[in-house]
Amino acid sequence: MTQPIPTESSPRGQRALTVTLLGGALAIAFEAYGTLTAMPAAADDLGRVDLYAWAFTGFVIGQVLAIVLAGRLVDRIGPVAPLAAGVGVFIVGLLGAGFAPSMEALLVSRFVQGVGGGATNLAFMVVVAQTYGKQERAWLMSLLSLCWMLPGFLGPPISAWITTRFGWQWVFLGIVPFLIAVAIPGIRPLARLQRQWDGAPERTDPVPIWAAFAAAAGAALLQLAGQLLGWQGLIVALVGLMVLLAGLPVLMPPGFLRFAGGLPAVTSTRLLICGAFFAGESFLPLLLIQMHGFSLGQAGLFLALGSTGWTLGSVVQAWRRFRIRRDRIIQIGAVIIAMTMAVVTMAAWFSVHWVVLAISFVVGGVGMGLAVSSTSLANMQMSEPHLIGRNTSSLQVAEGLGNGLVTGAAGGIFAALHLAGDAGVIFAPIYLLATVVGGLAVLASLRIGPVCNESASVG
Repeated sequence: MTQPIPTESSPRGQRALTVTLLGGALAIAFEAYGTLTAMPAAADDLGRVDLYAWAFTGFVIGQVLAIVLAGRLVDRIGPVAPLAAGVGVFIVGLLGAGFAPSMEALLVSRFVQGVGGGATNLAFMVVVAQTYGKQERAWLMSLLSLCWMLPGFLGPPISAWITTRFGWQWVFLGIVPFLIAVAIPGIRPLARLQRQWDGAPERTDPVPIWAAFAAAAGAALLQLAGQLLGWQGLIVALVGLMVLLAGLPVLMPPGFLRFAGGLPAVTSTRLLICGAFFAGESFLPLLLIQMHGFSLGQAGLFLALGSTGWTLGSVVQAWRRFRIRRDRIIQIGAVIIAMTMAVVTMAAWFSVHWVVLAISFVVGGVGMGLAVSSTSLANMQMSEPHLIGRNTSSLQVAEGLGNGLVTGAAGGIFAALHLAGDAGVIFAPIYLLATVVGGLAVLASLRIGPVCNESASVG
């Protein structure tokens, strides 16, 4: 079981570290939402709208590669150097995007951003696991969810205003001074953590580099498959799946594919809940536009509903009076997600009023807040200190894999049915797929076994 590294830092030093970690998460989240708004203007300005999709695919390639390699490094040298390197690389990517003279240069910068963001997020989780106490971890997860919710609400309109007033370049450049400012308070506590880590005797065997490249290439192809229509997408998806499966046994805990108890089931559950929810969320704006006549802006607001529920669920899981074992919280979250997708399936088939969809995605977001935060905490609790980086890497790769696989499959369904004319016929099968994946998440969660809820001292 992983335990926090004893620290001699003062409460002031702990607060400074918290500011750095949450500020970094806020910057990365704003960049993610801001890019969605700014990228159409950037692609048009640079004259290569045909390369638009690669701005996101390139980010995913860099992110997955960095998550695996950073997990490899963290267990050997500690999380501080990978965290600092991740932030530095992310800043380089932002500057490269802001000064990009061509679309090709922008795509390279997006890849660099993915590398920096992936390494930063991985090291972030390890710092949390090794520095904060049992009860503090759960609340930090809640604050992290808030850091992603706020940009979900404010990121698109702010990004649109910046793009219109100053140019799309400043959506990237404007993040740099903020990121530098929030990094400064954390220098001393992170330096102290590194000195303490240097005394740790245990080291894990490194993950082969080829497996990292296989995971990155496979995830990229699966992401690309979701952007293609017809048989081309199917071929790309099959190739991506084969490449991914070549490296997956090395990257994941043994027994991952058969929902073996403990960490393998935690990782499998994370993959399935993220696959179900993100696939459903990806097609929600299109469903609202085609079935209920929403504008693009109105449909986009629905995505914030899921973020609101997510934050609420993350707060609840950290509440000391929520005296339920951690594995039970994960199970409750998985059940909520599966039921949400089932309700949306029925709503799509029978053209139920859009209010049902709104309520469903708020509730589904609650399930994600419960399950995602709790799988991260369970992973921390169940990992040996010298394996926390490797296991966190597996968890985050699983999340990306679930998103890519299920969303890609949903895209294939949409490609096959989008000419049917009837919105119910188009979208009901997509959400039925998400329901089935959510049901598998419930089964996986039942295999985890008892996990203590340390924040509430239960189990």
